[in-house]
Amino acid sequence: MRLRVDLLPRPPYDEPRTVVIDVLRATTSIALLLERGAREVWVTARARTARAAAGEGDLLLGEREGIPPEGFHHGTSPRELERLDVRDRRIYYTSDHLPLTLERLNRREGVWLASLRNAPALVARLEAESPEAVALVCAGFRGAEALDDALAAGYLVRALEGRGLVRDPTDAARLSSALLAAFPNPAEGLWRSASGRFLHGLGYTDDLAVASWIGADETVPELNEVRELDGRPLFRFVRAP
Repeated sequence: MRLRVDLLPRPPYDEPRTVVIDVLRATTSIALLLERGAREVWVTARARTARAAAGEGDLLLGEREGIPPEGFHHGTSPRELERLDVRDRRIYYTSDHLPLTLERLNRREGVWLASLRNAPALVARLEAESPEAVALVCAGFRGAEALDDALAAGYLVRALEGRGLVRDPTDAARLSSALLAAFPNPAEGLWRSASGRFLHGLGYTDDLAVASWIGADETVPELNEVRELDGRPLFRFVRAP
């Protein structure tokens, strides 16, 4: 497969399979929620849109600069979400980077979410599906490249190369793979990242340990539906079959 890595979104994307990475914290948290039995997770850029879409019994999870928006039930901390009973719940989720990345992709199918926790499961799915081309798209942090996202992309690149699946990797793919030599322990890379330091400053240090656990989850969130409310898209993710 041809493998493209973008350390920040650079549309357009016409690859059969696009994988979005936002390790701290959205793609980590959404895979964790679905792994623990959530029925579906709707992602949107606006807290107001999430509040308007949610019905009785639905959960509102979100953050703005790390803090839950007004009226939301919980934030997006994966450590805190591990303790939450989400079985068969519909969840509306907003955060600073992932929703805007999804809007820039402008796709209605062929999108998976990746983190370190579900990276081995995602590699196995890519091997089974064997698409002609794959784009790994990092969400970044505050408009800049994010070390945590690049490390997860590097893990995926190296794992796919190890299975003999990659041809013509981009230079960004080679660069992200080379990062693993500098950070053989992913937890150290998350600690050194700008997003990791930001979360540590807010007291979410445990999130870094949760997010660095490679292979903890088998779930790959898959984009299943896109709809609009008040002119803004909502992206429905479910557990890939």
